[in-house]
Amino acid sequence: MNISKRIKILIVALMPLLVNAQEKNTITVNTDKVIQSYDLPMLLGTNAGVFYKESYLMNPKLINNLLDLTPGIIRIPGGTWSNEIYWNGNGVRKQRESYIEKEVYDSITKAGGNPMQVAFDTTKYDGQKWDIDYSGYAPGFRTHGNEQTLSDYHGFTDVLFLHKWIQSLGTETMVTVNMGTGQVETAVEWLKWTKQRKNYALEPFDVKYWEMGNELDGHWEQGYILPDGSKMNGKEYTRRYKLFATAMKKEDPTIKVGGSTASSMQLKFIEDIIKDTECPIDFISFHAYPSRDTDTDFAVMADHAAEINDAVAKVKGWIAKYRPNQVGKIEIALTEWNIKVKEDITTVDLTNTLWSATMMGEIAKSGVDIALQWDMFSTTETGGHGLFNPTDKNMTPRSQYWGLYMWSHYMGNNLVESNIAGSKYIRSYTTVDKDGYVSVMMINGSKDKSEIIELKLPDVKGRINAQEISYSKDQFELNKETLLPSKSEKPAEKQIKLKKKNKITLAPYSIKIIKYKK
Repeated sequence: MNISKRIKILIVALMPLLVNAQEKNTITVNTDKVIQSYDLPMLLGTNAGVFYKESYLMNPKLINNLLDLTPGIIRIPGGTWSNEIYWNGNGVRKQRESYIEKEVYDSITKAGGNPMQVAFDTTKYDGQKWDIDYSGYAPGFRTHGNEQTLSDYHGFTDVLFLHKWIQSLGTETMVTVNMGTGQVETAVEWLKWTKQRKNYALEPFDVKYWEMGNELDGHWEQGYILPDGSKMNGKEYTRRYKLFATAMKKEDPTIKVGGSTASSMQLKFIEDIIKDTECPIDFISFHAYPSRDTDTDFAVMADHAAEINDAVAKVKGWIAKYRPNQVGKIEIALTEWNIKVKEDITTVDLTNTLWSATMMGEIAKSGVDIALQWDMFSTTETGGHGLFNPTDKNMTPRSQYWGLYMWSHYMGNNLVESNIAGSKYIRSYTTVDKDGYVSVMMINGSKDKSEIIELKLPDVKGRINAQEISYSKDQFELNKETLLPSKSEKPAEKQIKLKKKNKITLAPYSIKIIKYKK
């Protein structure tokens, strides 16, 4: 017998073993057991900042792409900037523009002048706070350090524009007030200003959510170093939180206040404010960038995404321990999240499509009520967290956008039980919507191996029509030199037939959703 014939016989003999090895991937769906229910648009929020150019936000293609996600809430004025800006510059700002043109700045500096004195009345600072005239409005300004030194960059827009822009989209607004170096009065006046616009025949800004400071457990935040040189701690954060939140609730009891806006799932300062029952709390907030900067393997990063479940359980445990009468009443808000802190290729290539779809599944499973992706436009030379690149006039969606899109367009508002066994690279989530449509999302995080899934659907009788939605390298490609998409398309859709047991093939590094009527 020649060698080629022997090889063929060997392949035929091994084929059942190879097939059986692949068939070990099984997903069994139980649509009768609901794990969590949620308001899906409120899990599809994002962040916007005063450092964005208005032309970016007013780009019709940006608005169309953003509205296509149906975000339920947008947070302002921009992460770390929340602890650095005074939202109103009336009486301090001399010129209307929220930034000084570079040519003007350079010419003043070259002549030996101080550009800040051209734009601002520096005598309005008494060494402790700025004397702002709240009887009117002017674009705000940015300061640095406990000395409140004026920055040379105050952003490209202001909170008035952001409020109008968000209101035009029809979404909720969340405001993070300056609790790092700002005063209680400043926060209360911002709240009053949003309401009092009706006195001027203008539609008031209906801001329901007010967050106290941003990541004040982090050394990078203004306000982390206290005036006496010590570092922010739980006791001091709680003291400030109580002052700010109590004053704001007194001004308007209908608003929702929350914190601690912890920088990670270590949840610093959160137990401190929960156990002080004099602190008014309507929501608890924290941030999650769960992967390590060096992580590149999908299975590892997906496991880190699942850590959100333990974090939420810990918060709910503190609420049950210290505030049993508020169990089920205090919302959980993930006000910033992305794959990792470091903006590298995994934040802009297909990895973040798959990972974000996974993270959305874990967010839904955990019981988070509000989630806001970070952010719309942030970009670095090595990657970016933004859903879009601001220099792209077409506002072509980046990779993370499509992970959110898959949830927005094809998944429902009730997460149901689905049991998975097999490869560590497979993740799966199943939802049922209000109209009875079941959506089974399957994610293959292996870059080079297709996977066969045995999908078991006990509630299916006979053969039924279904929709198959796919996302892979066929829809998204990254230019590795520019780190911008060379292809960024909507998911592929087709009609298929389903039965009680199905063999589904997942391409390498792909997402597939099977959607059918229960």
